[in-house]
Amino acid sequence: MTDQPLEGEIARAEPPAEMPAEMPAELSAEMPTEVAAEVPATHSAETSGAATEDVVEAVPPAAAPMTQPAPLSAPLSATSLTPALLPEPMSAVPPVPPPGLPAWPEAQRSHRTAARFAIAFLFGLLTVLTASAGALAAYESSNEGRILPGVHAGTVDLSGLTPAAAAARLRDAYASLGEGQLVLGAADSSRTVSYADLGRRIDVDEIVALAMGIGREGPVIERIASNVRMFVRGSAIVPLVTMERAALRYEIAALSAQAALTPINASVEVGEKGFVLQPGTDGLIADIDTTLRTAAAILEDPAAPSSVRVELPITVVQPDVTTAEAIAAQEAADRIAVDTTLLDGSETWTISATRIRGWVSFGRLADGGYGPIIARDAIEAGLAPVAADVAVAAVDATFLIGDGKQAVGVKSAKDGRALDVPGTVDAIVNVVQQRADGLSVSQLAISVLTIEPDFTTAEATQTAPLMKPISEWTTYFSIGIKNGDGANIWIPARKIDGTVVQPGEWFDFWKAISPVTREAGYRDGGAIINGRTEPQGALAGGICSTSTTMFNAALRAGLEMGARRNHYYYIDRYPLGLDATVFSSSSGSTQTMSFRNDTDSPILIRGSGWSVGSKGYVKFVIWSAPTGRTVTLSTPIVKNILTASDTTVETTTLAPGRKERVEYPTDGKEVWVTRTVTDASGAVIHEETYYSRYARITGILKVGVAPPPNPTLPPPG
Repeated sequence: MTDQPLEGEIARAEPPAEMPAEMPAELSAEMPTEVAAEVPATHSAETSGAATEDVVEAVPPAAAPMTQPAPLSAPLSATSLTPALLPEPMSAVPPVPPPGLPAWPEAQRSHRTAARFAIAFLFGLLTVLTASAGALAAYESSNEGRILPGVHAGTVDLSGLTPAAAAARLRDAYASLGEGQLVLGAADSSRTVSYADLGRRIDVDEIVALAMGIGREGPVIERIASNVRMFVRGSAIVPLVTMERAALRYEIAALSAQAALTPINASVEVGEKGFVLQPGTDGLIADIDTTLRTAAAILEDPAAPSSVRVELPITVVQPDVTTAEAIAAQEAADRIAVDTTLLDGSETWTISATRIRGWVSFGRLADGGYGPIIARDAIEAGLAPVAADVAVAAVDATFLIGDGKQAVGVKSAKDGRALDVPGTVDAIVNVVQQRADGLSVSQLAISVLTIEPDFTTAEATQTAPLMKPISEWTTYFSIGIKNGDGANIWIPARKIDGTVVQPGEWFDFWKAISPVTREAGYRDGGAIINGRTEPQGALAGGICSTSTTMFNAALRAGLEMGARRNHYYYIDRYPLGLDATVFSSSSGSTQTMSFRNDTDSPILIRGSGWSVGSKGYVKFVIWSAPTGRTVTLSTPIVKNILTASDTTVETTTLAPGRKERVEYPTDGKEVWVTRTVTDASGAVIHEETYYSRYARITGILKVGVAPPPNPTLPPPG
C-alpha cells in the first residue's frame, strides 16, 4: 500500500498508538472547507471475528484554514457521497480458505487493514462533528434571544431582531392590512364592514414564533446546513394574515337575516259557504358557512385588494305546504262535503253538506301529504241525532198477575235496536276516502245493533209458575195541593209498575221514574225548604210517599238495601224511623232510594194507587219465587225527644172564624230501628240499624179575623 492515495481509492490513515484525551484545538475552532462534500455516508464494514458496526471515515484535505463556511446546497444524505469516499467493497476481500486448512496470509493482512480503516474513519468523523458542534454552539450563542440572520417575512427583514422588535416591525410594515372594506351582498341588500372592524391584521405572534424557530431545530448537521443556506441565500416566511372570524360571521349572519324570507305555508280554511284557500309563498335563506369560508380565504391573503365584495349564496326554500298542495286539498274537501244519505232498510236519514263541512279540518295526512281530515269524534257527534232516531229500547218480559195473586201468564219481551256508532263511523270514513280519491258516493248503509231485553220471554215463562207475593206496603195520604192532587204520587207508582229486577241488579228509584217533568204529568207540590213546609215549593212535591212505600216493601222482602235518608221532620203517615225522602236539587245533587235483588230469582214490582173521595193511597207488591227469608223489625228506640209547641196567627186573608193549618207541631227526636234478615236455615243474611234524627217543628194555625174598620172622618167645616 503506497503512502499517497491513488485516484479512485479511499485514503486511509493509520490510527495512532493511543487516542488523544482531547481533540486538537484547531478542530474545535475551525471547520474544513469541504465538509458537505466529503462527509461520507455510513458504511457497514465486516471483519472476521468482529461484530458488525457502522463506521464513517473522512480524510481532511491539506491543511487550509476556514475563513467562511461554504454554502450547503442540499441536506446531507448517503446518495450525495461520491464513490471515492466509500470504503472498499466486500468483494475486494480475499476469499476464505476451505475448512480445515490454515488461513491465507493475504486474507489476514486484508482484515487487519479494514479494521485500521474503520477506526481511523470514526476518529475523523468525531473530529469533524466536534468542530462543527462547537462552531454551531458559538453561532447560536451569539444570536441568543434573536432571530437568526437571513430570516425575512415577505419583504420585511427580521435578521437579528428580538421577538418584540420583530413584532413592532411587522405591525408597522403591514399596518395597511386593516385599511379597506368588505362589502357583503345578498339579493337586493348589502352590508359594508371595514377591515379594521373585522380585526384584519398581520399574524404577528405566529410569524415571530416561526422566525425564532428557523435554524434552531433538528440534528446538528441539519442545523449547520440550514444556517449556511440561510446565511447565503436567506429564508423567507410567507406573511400570515389573521382576523376575528366571529366578527365576520356576525356581519354575514346579520345580512343573512336581513335578506332571509320565511316561507309561508299554504292552507285551506273552513268558511261559511265553503272552503277558502290561502296561497303560500316561497322563502329565501343565505348560506352563512359557505360565505364565511369564501370571505375568509380572500381576506387572509395579504395581497387582497382594499375593497372586496362577496355575494351570499341565496337558496329558495319552498314552504312545507305549497299552494299546489293546498289547491288539491281544497278540491278533495269539496268532493267530501256533499249531502249524504244514510240507509237502514226503507228508513233514511240525510246528513247535509253543511254539517259534513263542519267535520273537516286540514293538516298532514298519514302519508305525509296535506289534505282534509275528518276526526272520528266529529263524526260521532254528528251522528247523535240519527242515533237518537234509530234507538228503540228493549222491553223486558213481564208477568201477568191474576186476581188470585198468582202469575197467570207472561207478557212477551221485545228486542230493541241502536245505532252501531263505531261501525257507522267506519263506513263514513270509507266513503270520505272514496270521495277524496275522486269517486262519487252519495249514500251508505248504517250499522244497526239489536238490543236484547234483560228479561226474555223464555225466562219469564220458566219463572212464572213460581212467582208469588213476598212483600207489600201501602201508604195512605190526603189528596191536595201538597201532592199535586195525588198525581205526584200515582204517576211514579204507575211508572214503576211491572218493573222486573234481575238477580244481582240494582233498583234506583230516581232513575226508574225519570224524567220528572211537567210534560210527564207532574205538578207543583209540597216541599220542606229551610225547615218549613212550602205547599207549592217544588215540582213533584209529595213524591216521597211513593219512595217511602217502595222502601218499606223492599225492606220487608229481605233484599239488600242501598241509599236511604229520613225527612227533615217526622211525618206520621210513615212508619217511625223507616221513611225515605228523595229529591233532585237545582245544583244537580240527587237523593235517591235504592235496593239490590240479591236473590237467585227475578222480582216483579207491581205498583198501584187510587182515590176514594178526598183520600188516596199508593201500594207496592213485590213478587218472586219464595226465598225462604224471614224479616224481623225491632220496635223503634226513641230518644232525646224535643216537645213541639203550637201557635195561632190571625190573618185577614181568611174569612173571619176560618182556620187553616199551615204547620203541624212535630216533636223532635232520634229513632233507631234494626232489621234482621235470616234464610231458611236461620242464618243471618242482613242486619242493619236505621238511624233517623227528626227536627222539632212549631205548629202554625192561621185564624181569619175581620179587618179593622176604616177611621171615621169629622164632618167638614
